[in-house]
Amino acid sequence: MALIFPHEFIAKTAIHSIKAAVARELVNRGMTQREIADLLESQTSTVSQYIGGQRGSSYELSEEALNLVEMVAESVHEEPTAELLQFGVSQVCNHVIEEEYGYKFEENDA
Repeated sequence: MALIFPHEFIAKTAIHSIKAAVARELVNRGMTQREIADLLESQTSTVSQYIGGQRGSSYELSEEALNLVEMVAESVHEEPTAELLQFGVSQVCNHVIEEEYGYKFEENDA
């Protein structure tokens, strides 16, 4: 069995599930697919596939990860910037890495 590094796991397996969960939460909060696509720097058709479950359903997020997704969506809904969305998605990715690999990213105190 080949060694799969944590970020490789995210890139190959979990990232689309995370983006799909965020897209669904943002739609639930009233954002349009176009607005979400702009924030994700993606196509509207990709967002439509995320929302419809045709894409981003290969990795099942834990309840804790989904709670983080809800917090990210709420923050992005209040302040819709690509930077905030990117930061939030990266935090969910870090959480998934911690769940899967036991590796916890520490924040710098600087």
